[in-house]
Amino acid sequence: MLELPFYDLDTVIESFTGMRISEIFRTSGEEKFRELESDSLERLLKKNERMILALGGGSLLNETNLLSVKERGILFTLNASPETLQMRREHQNGKRPLALNGTALLKLLSVRKQHYDSLPNRIDTTHLTPVEAAARIAVLNSDRDECH
Repeated sequence: MLELPFYDLDTVIESFTGMRISEIFRTSGEEKFRELESDSLERLLKKNERMILALGGGSLLNETNLLSVKERGILFTLNASPETLQMRREHQNGKRPLALNGTALLKLLSVRKQHYDSLPNRIDTTHLTPVEAAARIAVLNSDRDECH
């Protein structure tokens, strides 16, 4: 919709390492994944090009990552009800190693709730399709552009 290149940070990491995210977690652990995540994010941001970048739920827990994203772009935070996230998780076929089951997902949401609530430009996607969520971001982005 915005006619910008799109990157999914997890896909970038998988391309760079030649491994699936779940495999990185299994063989190297979360700490190594987070290092790869931060390095990949920084490489993308150094391109200094306008882009749309999808980040995983843990990438902005790192304060350096959060500050880098805020300094170099506009951060939109997508959230949804726990029930909706549960349904979405079930369709991801184990792609979320820290939320492999419903209990783990709810615990993760609970632990991260305060952090997520502090992030800007929150959009509730509970009842939105991906296209509707993108349209909402496009409208909010154009509103921001008009203010500058």
